[in-house]
Amino acid sequence: MSISDENRINEMDERIERFLRGQMTPEEEARLHEDLKNDTELREHALAVSALVKGLHKKGLQQDQAIIDEVTKHKKPNNLRRLIIWSSSIAAALALVIGFHFYTENAQYARINEMLTPYYEHYDLTALSRGDVDSVTITHIYTLFNRIPEEKDMTGIIAELEPIYESLDSDFTYYPYANDIAWNLALAYVKAGEKDRAIPILEKLKADNPDTPICDKVRAFEAALEGK
Repeated sequence: MSISDENRINEMDERIERFLRGQMTPEEEARLHEDLKNDTELREHALAVSALVKGLHKKGLQQDQAIIDEVTKHKKPNNLRRLIIWSSSIAAALALVIGFHFYTENAQYARINEMLTPYYEHYDLTALSRGDVDSVTITHIYTLFNRIPEEKDMTGIIAELEPIYESLDSDFTYYPYANDIAWNLALAYVKAGEKDRAIPILEKLKADNPDTPICDKVRAFEAALEGK
């Protein structure tokens, strides 16, 4: 193990121990929560510590100093040794802080997806004629639309739909499908947790289509969004 790797592990262990001992400021705790969510190495290390502590306590080995020494001497920093000896509550606490963000994120995604389900629409590609000059265009955007309810990550879909939507006033290639493009981009934004970016699109859809079924659908969707 290089010095830099050992320093990195020491740093991770010290942060975990300070959190568990209640020695962090609110700002430091918030940063740790965010890092556990985004830093794969830190998250895996915390989970490993949690599993190790849980296993030792389950087998009643916390009293066996020889085994603790054996576990901690193999490239394990001294502060990790202190963590293992400290308390069986470590495993539960680590699992709580690591799992909280994933539970919250997944629960929020489930709620949003459930709310969006009645507004998804399947676009049938089987009826397209290969001789139709617009078939390539239609296939492209319909495929994007159909991916919205199927995929969790909207990054790629938004990246493709945004320039198409922004070109509608200057490029008539996609203009006949303007309402569907706007509607599905708004859905993708909401599913991605970017409701604020969907609202202007929905407002424009209403303004461009007054007293139509599309306008009524947008109003119902906005009402559902207000309830989230």
